Amino acid sequence: MRLLYFALLLVSVQSGDSANILAIAPFGGKSHYSIIEKLLKALVARGHEVDVISHFPSKTPIPRYNEFSVRGSLPIYQDNMTIDSVRDKNLIQQLTLIFANGGVSVCEAIFNTKIAQDLRNSTKKYDLLITHYFATNCMLAFAHLFSVPSVAVITSVSLPWAPSLIGLPDNPAYIPNYFTMFLPKMGFGDRFFNTMTYIITKIGFEVQSNKQSNAVVKKFFGPQLPDLDDLARNVSLVLVNSHFSTHQSRPVVPNFVEVAGLHIDGNATLTKHYEEILKTDTKIEGIIYLSFGSMIVTESFSEEVLLAFFNAFKRLPYKVLWKASRERFPKHLKLPNNIQFEPWMPQMEILCMLFQVQIYINTFLKSLLCLKYFTGHPNVKLFVSHGGMLGTSEALYCGVPVLGIPIFADQLLNIRNSVSKGVAIEIPYNQITEEKLVVAIQSLLNDPTFKTNTERVSRLFKDRPMSALDTAVYWVEYVIRHNGAPHLRSIAADLPWYQYYLLDVIFVFIVCVSTFCFVLCKLVIYIVLKLLVALYKNKIKKE
Repeated sequence: MRLLYFALLLVSVQSGDSANILAIAPFGGKSHYSIIEKLLKALVARGHEVDVISHFPSKTPIPRYNEFSVRGSLPIYQDNMTIDSVRDKNLIQQLTLIFANGGVSVCEAIFNTKIAQDLRNSTKKYDLLITHYFATNCMLAFAHLFSVPSVAVITSVSLPWAPSLIGLPDNPAYIPNYFTMFLPKMGFGDRFFNTMTYIITKIGFEVQSNKQSNAVVKKFFGPQLPDLDDLARNVSLVLVNSHFSTHQSRPVVPNFVEVAGLHIDGNATLTKHYEEILKTDTKIEGIIYLSFGSMIVTESFSEEVLLAFFNAFKRLPYKVLWKASRERFPKHLKLPNNIQFEPWMPQMEILCMLFQVQIYINTFLKSLLCLKYFTGHPNVKLFVSHGGMLGTSEALYCGVPVLGIPIFADQLLNIRNSVSKGVAIEIPYNQITEEKLVVAIQSLLNDPTFKTNTERVSRLFKDRPMSALDTAVYWVEYVIRHNGAPHLRSIAADLPWYQYYLLDVIFVFIVCVSTFCFVLCKLVIYIVLKLLVALYKNKIKKE
């Protein structure tokens, strides 16, 4: 029945009315863009027209997918970030780095391009704006310019400054902040630190990004433009790269939709080169895959850490696939023979194996339906990862245990959640030694509970009424069909902060209780004094 249900679902795809969609992906991170690109191309496949501004134009033109490249206007973060540029930073330093590279500087650079200026002066009609939401609200101004609803795509777990967009409950008593390492069940110390982080990140966004971004958009669009805070509160839908099976269940509003795994491609297959790489023989017990994402270059690891990895891998009867360029490592280091370096690898296809099942759905017409699904590659036994959300969701989807070495931002939170679910072991970067690596790897490979847990969480991650991509497409089209779907918005998004936190009610309550206590004390004192005076007078009379 389940197979038949999905067969009918795939056959009976209904296409919505065609819409003109404007998409803006201003940040220069390739991994961030891969999620947005996947969504936009799925919308084009549904018959919509998409104009997209980004730094990563496609190599092959696609009908109705009109790309406007702003490459060169901002730095591109792809295989060029050293480990020392991002590790060992405190909260303030992390916020400063994020806002410096993804905040007002992005607004200024994009607005200085001819593409953005032509768009501002364009008379083309759009039905929707889709924008990458990271460290600034400034691209939401285009939604006001074209009088269209907007969809914000968060390519990580929810950002600390995102809940105010839609009135999303974000109680620091049990919802760990993006920049913390806590689990939902926190003691007093963790709750105190989490609350302080909650306050600092919100103030940081306002001071280091929003205030300056507001000035930049008013200069670009004109002083009549509403404040960015007002534009932000008009966001119709937030799509976020998280899922309750990977992190935690939390209260949400209807226009906050979790779509972790959206980027996972059900049609991707391995080339013959990588098929050969993934083969093993009797001397090799399996494959360990190591990648720190599309930004950090592992060649920049300290020699001490590199030697720890090399010596640990040399002791293991496994082939290691390491995303790096062999030529970029220090020349004097001896590289083990069981490590194969590749400058780029199709991560999802390495972690998973694509299976195809063909079934007849009409014996008379001889109609064939081909169902495709991924399952963990039998030869890939372990993923050594920095804990980025894309890699985390791929590992869980494929059921591959993880050795997590978090470096920056939400990576620590992602790894800690994986550890709590029994699917990963964490080693901080500054604690890496050969012995710790060997012990952790052998535990992950030899203890069957890790594989059992990953398969269990993988089933939870996959068990949805629709795929993450189909879910995202559905809700985007829902917003288009219902002219921004204002009925999804929580009134909490419009409340001033003091009303949202009931500070006015608490203040009045305190005043009332204080007044009552004051009056009661005065009354008691008055009565006591009257009694004392009466007793004194009686005593005088008796004498």
